[in-house]
This record gives sequence, C-alpha cells and structure tokens, in this order.
Amino acid sequence: MAWADPAPTPALRLDLWHAGSQSDERYELALAARSGVADAHRSGQLDIRGTYRWTLLRPDGSVAASRGYSALFEEWQSTVAGDPQPREGRFAESHVVPWLPDGLLRLERRVAGDRFRSLFELRLPALDAPLPDVPACASRRLHELDNPAEGADGVRLLLVSEGYAADEEARFLAAARRARQVLLSTDPFSAHAQRLRFSAVFVPSPVSGIPATPEGAGRTAFGTSYGTLGMARYAVATDLHALGRATEGLAHASVVVLANADVYGGSGIFNCNCLVAAHMDDADFGYVLPHELGHSLAGLGDEYFGKQVTYDTNGADAWQPWEPNVSPMDSQGRVKWSARVGPEVPVPTPWQHAEYLRLMGLPLQPSDDPAALPVAVVREQVAALLAAEPWAGRLGVFEGARYLARGLYRPEADCRMFTRGATRFCTICRETMAAVLSASG
Repeated sequence: MAWADPAPTPALRLDLWHAGSQSDERYELALAARSGVADAHRSGQLDIRGTYRWTLLRPDGSVAASRGYSALFEEWQSTVAGDPQPREGRFAESHVVPWLPDGLLRLERRVAGDRFRSLFELRLPALDAPLPDVPACASRRLHELDNPAEGADGVRLLLVSEGYAADEEARFLAAARRARQVLLSTDPFSAHAQRLRFSAVFVPSPVSGIPATPEGAGRTAFGTSYGTLGMARYAVATDLHALGRATEGLAHASVVVLANADVYGGSGIFNCNCLVAAHMDDADFGYVLPHELGHSLAGLGDEYFGKQVTYDTNGADAWQPWEPNVSPMDSQGRVKWSARVGPEVPVPTPWQHAEYLRLMGLPLQPSDDPAALPVAVVREQVAALLAAEPWAGRLGVFEGARYLARGLYRPEADCRMFTRGATRFCTICRETMAAVLSASG
C-alpha cells in the first residue's frame, strides 16, 4: 500500500475526548483547528490495521484517506470489563486529517475481522471557515540531530522530552542522541539509516522526573506516570492534546517520548506514540526502545506471555488479533504467514514450551507452584533455551503469543517482541517494520 505525502496542506487538527464505560464508547470534539501537517495515512484506500481508524470520504462517498490506530481507551475498557459497578473513562486523543472541504470524517472501531463500526462523524467545513490555529506551544525548542548535509527528506522520528525541567535541556539532548544511536544500530532501522532523520523536541515540565503513580501525572508536560492501568512498569503519556501542540507542524512517521526516569518502563500505542524511560541501563534501553517502536510505528503485537498485564487476555478481541505477527490457527492448521513457512518445518513448530513456562514461574497445572527464580537467572536461562531450539531462526508456527500461553501463535522461537534477550526481530516483524520505513516519508 502506498502512503500519502506526510505533509499535505491544509490540514485539520481535531482534539477529542474518547469516553465511555465497560460496554459503550463515544467521541466528543474538544477543538477543531487549522494545521499545516496531516498525520501520515493511506491515500485512496482503507487502512485495515489497528483497533480503530479514521476514514475521510469524498463528497461522492469514495475513500480519500484512512489511518488505523490504537487507543488507551480500549485497554482501559478491558481492565474494567468484569467490574459489576458502572465505570466511566475519558482519555484525550488528537488526530490531524487532510482538510477536504465537505468531506466526511468517520472514526470507527473494529468489530470483527476487517469489519468496523462508526463511532463519530464530522462533515469538514469550507477552507475559509473561521477556525482557530492550533494553540502554540511557546516553550517548544527544536533541535535537528542529523548532519545538515544529509538533507531534510526521509523518515522523520520526533524525540520529545517528558519530565525534564527547564534547566535539564542538555540532559534530554544527550538522551535523544543515545536513542538515535540505539536505533541506527538496530535492524531494520540500521538498514534504513540513510533515510532516517531525527528531531529532538524539548518541552520543559514543571518539575523534574516521572511520578511513580498516576496521582502525580499532572506534574509533567504530557501527563505521564508509572502505574498506568494499575501496572507498575506501564508509563504512558496521557495528555495527547498537549503532545499534539508540542509536535504541531512537524511532519513525522512516529513520536518517541523520552521520559526522564531510570526505572524500567514504557509503552507503545500504534500510530499514537511510544514512551520509554530514557535513563535505563544500556541493556534495558536497547530492548525497550525498539520493542515499543515496534508497537507504535508498525503495529506489532506483543508475543510474550507469563508477565503481568491488567487487561482482559481472554476477550473476543484477544482471539482475533489484527497484528501481523500474532495469529490463531484455523481448522486447516493455517496462520497468517503459513504461505511463508517452509515445507520441512513442522506445524505447529515444536519448542520447549513447558520448560519456558517453568522458567517464567507459570504453573504447568493449576496445582503446581514452581519456585520463582531471580530475574537475571531467568533471563539467562530463557536466552539459552531459545538459542538452542532446533528451529531457532526459522519461520514457523510457535505456540504462545500476545499474553496467552496457548491458542495463539508467533512466527519464530524468539524475537524482540517476545523476550528481552532477543538480538533481532523475527522475519515477519522485521519485514513489517521495513515496509513502514520504506513507505513513510
């Protein structure tokens, strides 16, 4: 699929509230403003990636543009799905669409397979409509991290500060350069190094650091804290209206929020942003940054299981994953990538599933209570186990993916979307990311 020019003009920024309860959801418009740069999108065809998408229809009903995405609301809704008491959630979102006069913008949620249902519709106004410009982020300071001789064209990643006080700009820029270097040395980013461009966007926060709990999220520029949705390591930028103002007018393929923290954590939400604790040790930072960009840039799913997650892993959505690297198996034993699996590779592909479960401290049977091993020992033993797999490095159909030990499958024994010890993305993940990097810009 071809991507549209990432910087069409004019464009319309829509700040919205994504709200609802356990069983319903809606969008509420907070601001419609003039913008010069639309989000990267599919041109002339529907995007079938993501739990959600926006679609812009021409007056004759044909598709002008479409962009799939995911949202924190869907994760929140899953965490409260079984709560007998009514709950109400409200999350900021921001989308920038091409301004097509009299075009119909539709925001939709995936229902099943590739079917979507409409949640919100807006008829776009004439170009001379009296709309405001996007409120300026007066404190923003932009730094280009590349050699000017390399030119401005290419795939641009925005590295945005979070939790850095006004006098910590130098500390942030050092973190941004570190992030750039990690990506340029990680495949498939390294293979596209000639096209990658990095801009550092410094926006000071009122105080330094990232709060340990959501109660302190108001201290940072973009509402970030650890403990999002009750998970200690989950750190998410929740004020997407403010983040949108900070990145306004800057064409980009993806936003990477660098948080001023050294505690392990981060997040990645497809076609939204990824966030990483910028001062983790080298090993953790080198794993988390590419992993979370896999989510936010390419729509890859988590392949791991055996770790704490707060949302429902057995709902209908969990068993119909749209991500390209996670698949159920049909009655004929086929998965999404079956056509790529060599005839000599057994399906399902055997691996030491039970031993992996033991190492991760998961019960093999409900009555089992295996002793948990120290984290460092578990990582070392898991890495050794996966490296010794007979089908390691080969495309196959390996059971265990997307938080479930059984019933969902991943393409290879190991991958950066599966374990911290992996040194590469699997074939499907690598090719998916490479396709996005090749098509963006």
